[in-house]
Amino acid sequence: MSGKIVVVNPFNNEVIEEIAKPSLEEAKEAFRTAYDFWQQEFKHYPAYQRADILYKVSNKISENVDLLAMSIACEGGKPLKDARVEVRRAINTVKMSADYCLNLNGEQITMDRAAGTENYIAFTIKEPIGVVLAISAFNHPLNLICHQVATAVAAGNTVVLKPAEKTPLTAKIIVDYFHEAGLPREALHYLPLTGTETQNILDNEFIRYVSFIGNASIGWQIRRLVKPGVKVMLEHGGTAAAVLDSNANLENAIPSIVRGAFYHSGQVCVSTQILYVHQSIYDKAKQRLIEKVSKLVTGDARLENTDCGPLITPAVVERMKLLVEDAIAKGAQILIGGNPLPNNCFEPTLIENVDNKMLVFEEEIFGPILCINSYENIEEIIQKINKSKFAFQTAIYTKDIDLALYYARNIEQKAVVVNDSTAFRVDWMPFGGYKYSGYGTGGVKYAIEDMTENKLIIIKNQFSK
Repeated sequence: MSGKIVVVNPFNNEVIEEIAKPSLEEAKEAFRTAYDFWQQEFKHYPAYQRADILYKVSNKISENVDLLAMSIACEGGKPLKDARVEVRRAINTVKMSADYCLNLNGEQITMDRAAGTENYIAFTIKEPIGVVLAISAFNHPLNLICHQVATAVAAGNTVVLKPAEKTPLTAKIIVDYFHEAGLPREALHYLPLTGTETQNILDNEFIRYVSFIGNASIGWQIRRLVKPGVKVMLEHGGTAAAVLDSNANLENAIPSIVRGAFYHSGQVCVSTQILYVHQSIYDKAKQRLIEKVSKLVTGDARLENTDCGPLITPAVVERMKLLVEDAIAKGAQILIGGNPLPNNCFEPTLIENVDNKMLVFEEEIFGPILCINSYENIEEIIQKINKSKFAFQTAIYTKDIDLALYYARNIEQKAVVVNDSTAFRVDWMPFGGYKYSGYGTGGVKYAIEDMTENKLIIIKNQFSK
């Protein structure tokens, strides 16, 4: 491997920094060191000591909100106002990891359920799993890494972090914060590698857990490349669909839908991609959507008024163009947008009358395009969504609680949001997809639990009556 990763601002292609890549031998040594340190020392760190490190990291992030937000905006293209929100979320993610670290409990098992076991007691204890390989994504280069690293440390594991190739600088800052907070360097290693190079390290014998956030086509290969017995958590994306019912509160729903579709220019794994609008309000809702989207400001992520920043690479801009052209050729209509802009930007775009012959319907867009269709029967919409290979988050906007619950019980998605967007997330909730959208569940509590093993201890009382 070795060489350099050149980090550029996606808006102007200006070089921000060049980072030296480790060699294959250096990468292998990182895993060996992480394992040895875990085996000899770190798995014996008491919870209060791990929590103390995490609380210090959380405080360090809170002291550097503006620095971190600008770093996210510069290398990742996320609008500055949204980058600040990400930093505030990261503060809480790390703090919650510390809190849960102090409450990581096993359970007592009832043993006197059958004759002959009355004199036994049994209980479980939580033990760390070992070395965690965290492979992160570009779209949340701070908070996602905190979800992966802070939870691993809370569980008592050592970590090898492979940040996204396009956004390694924010990752390096947060790694430094962990070290400054007292986490030994042997417990957290920073490996800035390309995606292709990462495949060469997955069969490492010291890896016990892989946390992957990114493209499904890459993620599903991980299970094949790692050693037998390695636990894998995969967070991919999907074609998140939302339903706008006839009695929905449009004053609340329209801003929520636009936010869910165009936040970070749609480069979010649960970004709203398809909106089904009841035919009785379709024209009214469509007009309001056009008005709202037309007011979005696209441009330099470093500016305070920017709503949609650049896409991460020119290739992604080209892909948006091809997706729009494919939809038009197959009968869809553009309501607004649809064109590339200078500086790796793309117009926020509304498309109507899409169907399953179009790429914008079948594949994850991961860009600033929202498709809208009218509907009459909710059963048909449920069937359409359930046929998708993706299953992550969906949303329904309605005042009808019976309809909301019926939709929630019959839709094949990992989460259903009522009266907010598909992109809604708080960091303590379970989060993840199934089917093609992923494997396993994230969220602070759930990730920490997943990165531990339950050890059962059984004791026979030899002196009882």
